[in-house]
Amino acid sequence: MPLGDEMQSLLLLSSLPDSWETLVVTLSNSAPNGKLTMSVVKDALFNEEARRKDMSTDQTHALVTENRGRSQGKQQRNSRGKWQSRGKSRGRSSDGRKPSYTCHHCGIEGHMKKNCYKLLEERGKSNSQAKNKGGEALITISGDVAYCTSNDETCLHVSREDTEWVVDTAASYHVTPHRYYFTTYKAGDFGAVKMGNSSSSGIAGIGDIQIKTSTGSTITLKDVRHVPDLRLNLLSVVCLDEQGYDNHFNRGTWKMSKGVLTIARGHVCGTLYKTHLRICMDSLNIAEETSQNLWHLRLGHIGEKGLTTLMKKNLINIDKNSALGPCSHCLFGKKHRVSFSSTSTKRTELLSLVHSDVCGPFEVESIGGSRYFLTFIDDASRKVWVYFLTTKDRVFESFKTFHVLVERETGKKLKCLRSDNGGEYTSKAFDAYCREYGIRHEKSVPRTPQRNGVAERMNQTIMERVRSMLNVAKLPKSFWGEAVNTACYLINRSPSVPLNFEVPERLWTGKDPTYSHLRVFGCSSYAHVSKELRQKLDARTIPCIFVGYGNEEFGYRLWGPKEKMVFRSRDVVFHEDLTIEDIEKSTMSRKSNEGVQVSNEAPELFLRNNDEVHENNSEAEEDEETEESTEKGESQPTSPGTDDGSSSEMVPTVRRSERGHIPSKRYTSSEYLLLTEDGEPESFQEAVSHKDKEKWLIAMQDELESLQKNQTYEIVELPKGKKALRNKWVFKLKNDASGQVVKHKARLVVKGFQQKKGIDFDEIFAPVVKMTSIRVILGLAASMNLELEQMDVKTAFLHGDLKEEIYMQQPEGFESSNDNFVCKLSKSLYGLKQAPRQWNKKFDSCMKSQGYKKTTADECVYIKKLPDGTFIAILLYVDDMLIVGKDAVMINQLKKELSKSFDMKDLGPAQQILGMQITRDRKNRKLWLSQEKYIELVLERFNMNDAKPVSVPLANHFKLSKRTCPTSKEEIGEMLAVPYSSAVGSLMYAMVCTRPDIAQAVGTVSRFLSNPGKEHWEAVKWILRYLKGTTKLCLCYGGADPNLEGYTDADMAGDIDSRKSTTGYIYTFAGGAVSWQSRLQKCVALSTTEAEYIAAAEAGKEMLWLKRFLQELGIH
Repeated sequence: MPLGDEMQSLLLLSSLPDSWETLVVTLSNSAPNGKLTMSVVKDALFNEEARRKDMSTDQTHALVTENRGRSQGKQQRNSRGKWQSRGKSRGRSSDGRKPSYTCHHCGIEGHMKKNCYKLLEERGKSNSQAKNKGGEALITISGDVAYCTSNDETCLHVSREDTEWVVDTAASYHVTPHRYYFTTYKAGDFGAVKMGNSSSSGIAGIGDIQIKTSTGSTITLKDVRHVPDLRLNLLSVVCLDEQGYDNHFNRGTWKMSKGVLTIARGHVCGTLYKTHLRICMDSLNIAEETSQNLWHLRLGHIGEKGLTTLMKKNLINIDKNSALGPCSHCLFGKKHRVSFSSTSTKRTELLSLVHSDVCGPFEVESIGGSRYFLTFIDDASRKVWVYFLTTKDRVFESFKTFHVLVERETGKKLKCLRSDNGGEYTSKAFDAYCREYGIRHEKSVPRTPQRNGVAERMNQTIMERVRSMLNVAKLPKSFWGEAVNTACYLINRSPSVPLNFEVPERLWTGKDPTYSHLRVFGCSSYAHVSKELRQKLDARTIPCIFVGYGNEEFGYRLWGPKEKMVFRSRDVVFHEDLTIEDIEKSTMSRKSNEGVQVSNEAPELFLRNNDEVHENNSEAEEDEETEESTEKGESQPTSPGTDDGSSSEMVPTVRRSERGHIPSKRYTSSEYLLLTEDGEPESFQEAVSHKDKEKWLIAMQDELESLQKNQTYEIVELPKGKKALRNKWVFKLKNDASGQVVKHKARLVVKGFQQKKGIDFDEIFAPVVKMTSIRVILGLAASMNLELEQMDVKTAFLHGDLKEEIYMQQPEGFESSNDNFVCKLSKSLYGLKQAPRQWNKKFDSCMKSQGYKKTTADECVYIKKLPDGTFIAILLYVDDMLIVGKDAVMINQLKKELSKSFDMKDLGPAQQILGMQITRDRKNRKLWLSQEKYIELVLERFNMNDAKPVSVPLANHFKLSKRTCPTSKEEIGEMLAVPYSSAVGSLMYAMVCTRPDIAQAVGTVSRFLSNPGKEHWEAVKWILRYLKGTTKLCLCYGGADPNLEGYTDADMAGDIDSRKSTTGYIYTFAGGAVSWQSRLQKCVALSTTEAEYIAAAEAGKEMLWLKRFLQELGIH
């Protein structure tokens, strides 16, 4: 069947590549009589092809006014008095004629003398004299220097949206500070940009960027300049003219068109025209060939010869057109001196000679607490091993570890060790060990370290790289340990001059090392959080800083600024052009009008029971030494080498947000102590230097006395083959109902992440009482005027018995002189994985022995029926107890029995439980449950305590959808600085405990935790504003018979993305709400009837549970 002329035209257009999309749209919209013909299409394609060939020819990169003979002042008045800018490629003014005026200074047509840039440059006039009538030149480029001639110096520092571009009528080129916008990119030295304040910034590279405009058109910006320090996106009208686009400026609006098709629009803001563009993220890619500068950084500031060697061996792929420019960080970190002549020949057999030396002490401790590092260098392969030491007397132990390691790896014997004559190498034990294993120990002459030249030069090389790496990464000096570890890892994979540019790792293993996994030290990264370490609504990544490599090739070591710890991960996304300083600058540049302060929070630990952040089920379990490196920083030693429902039954534990709070630049890691001076210390060192150190020391003494009284452990010598778990102090301020500090609490915690399943623990699950059970009991106490008492178990977890043999190091700060003595645990301790379960088993056994039975509806509610027909009920939430009963005498007797079994604290009549305030009016049989203090703290935390209240939890104008989630890296990066998850978590705890009125709203915003957008954040702030006006709302029980009533409802296809319906139900008992839920249904309902039935079924299940629970309490 033959195709018609129009069909052939459409098929031809549809076969064109994406770069011809603009022409396709133009032809489709401007076809004569609305129909396309082959003749029209072919003519248009031939003309466009010819135009593109002309544009691809070599063009000069001088000023717009040089060698052009075209209009420099792009904006002129037309006959109707409107401003208009026409395409430069036509070289004509707005009326179609050539400009009739010529500059009397430079002789070039198109501008007048008063607007001549050459004249202004020669006279050195201020920037305000350089503006055109219709617009200002933000950047022009002449030779190798670009000048900023804006009359508004502050324009470079105003906080802007990352997708916002300034339309500049005199900029010679498009400019952006963002490297990852580019589709294609070529790094190199392309001149400099001179700012209005006389400072200059280099052009780091040139490439193309593909963008999508507000009208939906996709265009490619050619030869965009990458200027990292500019902090502005500039859209050059000159370049757009050369691409054939018409630019129109009319009464504060800008329109870019091609033919009859409008491509983009913008508007004036202040004195600048701006437009919003979306970067096409699908088109972004990193070229297979990488610049020499990037490989120079990845390999720890390796020299040019080393890069050339690796490239010739095809081990790395370098852009041949790129050159290794001067590195200021190398000049900062490397210093040169006259070298000593070589006095020995290089060995050829592995382990025939090993050099060793100690470097230190450093002026600051590493993040792992080390002051020295120890190196061993094999003379034949020049491979280096590094060990980190707190004191020099650990050299001998490290040498024994190294000796066993290298002999096992190679199957060869270590023959000779060469070191200096330091005391750490000359002990009797060291000499005896060398004699025992036949190792010849060569020591240099005292005060002549040059005889140990290989080790001395290696330490110098390591330190040169460390200084350079820390300088470019903008990390504190305390990261020197991680930098040393990384430097040694990279030295082992870099060509060595003494080896005639052979690679040490290859000589040691016989295999070529790989380099594809290398990344720039100190760059920004995002680590994946495995599903075992997160809940359903938690973020899947955490922001962190790349600080090195694990023992395995693809295990990356990462520093969590918020968690203040080092961990390892395999699933990481890197931003190699961003450092921690760039992130801080980006955060500080944003205005605080979003109603939240996020920069001044001190980091705190959030990872649970594991130090690994990876998702590789096949990976073997890590050894304990690797796990220990999580808390201490650099490993010692190391060889470098979705259900979104909102229910009242969610676990009421507020977890800290896993979305990174980026600290303000003003507050560095070393200054967090100052920020927490009046708060809770985060370590033993902070506690003993705190202004309340006497109170914290007393708290620690009380904790140790409790442990000794409870016979939790005994001091023994560590058996061979056993490892002792480490511990730390956790400090907490106890507040009363009004928020006043009443007690300083210190708790000794075992670092249970070092435990091995099947060896140190088995089952770990322990139940807690349901929030619904608490509310039902409170309603029962109010309506029946029952006694309501509260008790607290001191050091509850210490009461659990252990069946495993577990050893722990002596408590931090209270160690004895003998390091080989440890604590053998006879009872559980906080931090052990099985501690909650063992305590629950102990308490369960105690209650059963006194005649109490736990209900089948809730395992943490114990009931004892009394002969008079009444009962006593105990509710247990970890170590908090509520006791309810009619007989006060029996309750007091129960308290005495509990105090005999456990160390108890009698809190009297219940006033507060789990952050909820309890207020009673026994005369009128009423009880109120509120979270006023908690909500006030939440509002203060998110800077919403002065917000304007609203009357509904979520207004109708919020149409929340995944379509408004950010898609570009810039938008996602911006939202990472917003504490969205933390705010939703805080709201969720209020909703779970006492606020059923926000259940639907919280359930809606919780659907976007993985990738929230600005509109979602506005919705969260709206809920906070609602809470601001309703802080005093509370649940009221009593004043009515204890009857159970339920209500249920459902909407129809309320979720915009999935079109699922939402189930909602609430149950009241004794006049107050006890159970509620707002949850997205699991299937798509086909009608309102079906949606209502699904909701009724969910509510029915909850009703059956409540009925069973009340029957067990004796309420029918």
